Amino acid sequence: MKDRRGDQLATIVIITALAIAGTSTGVSRGGIAGPASPAGPLAAPGFSSPAEAFTSNNLWLELAGYSNCTATLIVHRPWNDTNLTHDLFYAPDLNPPVDWQFVRRCLNTNLVVGNLCAGEGLFRLGQTNGSLTINSNVTALAMAQMLVPPGVMLTNVKYTGASRACGEFSGGNGCGLPLDSGVILATGDATNAIGPNNLSGATTPYGLPGDPDLDNLVGRGQTFDAAVLEFDIVTTNCCTIGFQYVFASEEYPEWIGSFNDPMAIFVSTNRTATNWVNTNNIALVPGTNLAVSVNTINGGCAATSNGSHVPPTNPQFYVDNHDPGFSATPLYSAPAPVYNIQYDGMTVLLTAQAQISPNVTNHIKIAIEDYGDDLYDSAVFVKAWTPCP
Repeated sequence: MKDRRGDQLATIVIITALAIAGTSTGVSRGGIAGPASPAGPLAAPGFSSPAEAFTSNNLWLELAGYSNCTATLIVHRPWNDTNLTHDLFYAPDLNPPVDWQFVRRCLNTNLVVGNLCAGEGLFRLGQTNGSLTINSNVTALAMAQMLVPPGVMLTNVKYTGASRACGEFSGGNGCGLPLDSGVILATGDATNAIGPNNLSGATTPYGLPGDPDLDNLVGRGQTFDAAVLEFDIVTTNCCTIGFQYVFASEEYPEWIGSFNDPMAIFVSTNRTATNWVNTNNIALVPGTNLAVSVNTINGGCAATSNGSHVPPTNPQFYVDNHDPGFSATPLYSAPAPVYNIQYDGMTVLLTAQAQISPNVTNHIKIAIEDYGDDLYDSAVFVKAWTPCP
């Protein structure tokens, strides 16, 4: 069966409730399957697909529904399968077939995904060995235009930093990222983000200064190589401006505690003379007032570069990518690289948003920097704006 992106050919058997007791079938189109609408199989409590009909050398999916809003999907692996690239993706629809979200990698055993609650959706098996495409030959205006919806007036767009530390990216879903395209800002060469993860400390030092607004968030230590995208927006209607993003770093896991690279998304309506007062950072660790940084979201480190153990901080928002030389604490450590990017760890997809009043100029500032030295790159991937489904 070939998936809709054409990146993998695999033999997959789809089992649905039709094989049980005459309930409605799950969606199955071209090798992509998922739960149907609430009136479909999820409305039939207790149905399950029969495992007995298949031998251990088949790769197949099992969907088990328990109630109107609870189901479990199982990826059954062949007994002798050593492939690490059976990755599960989800999309709400196929028109158009975009925004496939990486769900989880099937590592060494069957993959069980519980608590499926979507009323309708589709799954596919694919691979996260696709490659990022990064274009650094892009203007600040083009980057800003990717991040805001139509109808928002953009003015005073400016980028500060090394020319190769920013750009537009695409192909993120094929690498396992929860965002497919958008803008990347990095503390080194943005193309260092391209996988595989084969280095413990990929870096491109520029020796440029940090950013004073970011410095205020991390104690005003020595900072370097800030990459900053700024622009003003005005809308004619009251609205919510939102940014979805992933923060990633080569500082994970061995340098947490020592080198606290931060990022921020400031939204401001205040200024002194011509200078904006950038203190309202909306890129926060969920449920806190903490800026997102290496030290505020991580999986800890089993043994740092000096041999010490560092406990995790807000690990529920951390995703490990298996540093070649060091390991996060066991509960949060990936046994192999999960994402085809170079960075050793990252956050889950996070959301920053702010209310925008009509006919009021708001200054947006998206920034990232190195803290402590100009080594070991960090980056922020900001999702391109898409209309609400």
